Amino acid sequence: MTALNHTSQFVAAERRQFRLIFGIAFVVFLTITAFARLLPRRLRPWAPTGDRRLSFIAEARALTNTVVPFAFL
Repeated sequence: MTALNHTSQFVAAERRQFRLIFGIAFVVFLTITAFARLLPRRLRPWAPTGDRRLSFIAEARALTNTVVPFAFL
């Protein structure tokens, strides 16, 4: 039972750490994406191509989901 409790505490700590890193990265990418919207589309290397255009919040979330998992490798 002690091992199970220790494992669940470890998982809870990992979950909090992931959420903290995700939140900080999201705020950073949200700021970058908001300012990048002021630039012409050709100067934004991560701008999605095609007909579909995401909101800047969706772009920031996509960038965050791309980058944050690498912190836990």
